[in-house]
Amino acid sequence: MDRKEAQQLVGQLLIVDLGVDGVYLGELVNVVTEPKKPWRGEVRIFSVLSLPDSIFRDDTIALHEVPYDEGDIDLFRSQQLKRRPQQIQIEPYLDSVLTDLKRRYIRLKNDVSAPSAELEALEVYIKTLTSQKRRTERTKGHNAGNDEAPFYNEYTFHFRDNHYVLVDSKGESLYLTPSHFEYVWHQQGKLVSGRYEGDGVFVRDNGVRYIPEENSVMLIDQKQFDPYYILRKELDPVALQGFEYNLQLHDVSHRDLIHCYNSLLEQLLNRENETSFQGVNFLTFQTDEHFVLVQHHFKRNLTFESGQPVYDRFEFTTDKGKRTISLYTNAFRF
Repeated sequence: MDRKEAQQLVGQLLIVDLGVDGVYLGELVNVVTEPKKPWRGEVRIFSVLSLPDSIFRDDTIALHEVPYDEGDIDLFRSQQLKRRPQQIQIEPYLDSVLTDLKRRYIRLKNDVSAPSAELEALEVYIKTLTSQKRRTERTKGHNAGNDEAPFYNEYTFHFRDNHYVLVDSKGESLYLTPSHFEYVWHQQGKLVSGRYEGDGVFVRDNGVRYIPEENSVMLIDQKQFDPYYILRKELDPVALQGFEYNLQLHDVSHRDLIHCYNSLLEQLLNRENETSFQGVNFLTFQTDEHFVLVQHHFKRNLTFESGQPVYDRFEFTTDKGKRTISLYTNAFRF
């Protein structure tokens, strides 16, 4: 990107690609220009997209040698900075490290020639980091199973550039797409809820439709932006039942969730007017005795017409080497 484009991106997250030294997400703090020299970007590191290969050494992982930690600020050459594609999920630093470690673990687990020492090292480090995350969340009083009072994010409804969007107080847009998101609005003096059907129309569970006027206030419960909440909400009841059965089979429950990377949620929030989605979600469950990694492969066509294709494939892998595959489809071909 050129200097003028970079100056417009100050305050936004960019990709910092350092090649063999890793790939990171960071906030562009400032654009530094000097006469007759390429511009450079002052960036505050936010998270990791890809860890350096050099930290993986047979039976150990030198995480302390990752060159940048959360909050570190440094100057980078313009060639090292790129726009962030919207489909890249934004995660806290520790979660992003876990995501990359799990990707590597699953890739090696499926490679019969992979060194067992590195697999064992990955298991140890994933366990250690997830335990650290678990303790931190317990300290904060985090409880995934509690039923707290709704905390609503407020938006206004608009039709812009041939798209229906919700806009928050910061001016950020959320493009409306048929999905299992639940929206709340005021109607006849009370709060009612429903889903977005398409073409600017919302529908309640009782079938009553609502067409907001320009600038109407719409509310979304904050918990719906929780990756694991929306993952379960979006599953077909039979698929959810099978998923929960396999959790029990592996001696874990929803409360043991440590980390969830939800690719579908990221796509729903960032892709305009699309209804077909596919990708992979990553989940980690941990108890005091063991941990379980789950890959969730999905394909979706999120409209409310009957007979839409659904595909879910769950791959469970434990630190003891147990592997289970669960498949759900409604028999429509993709």
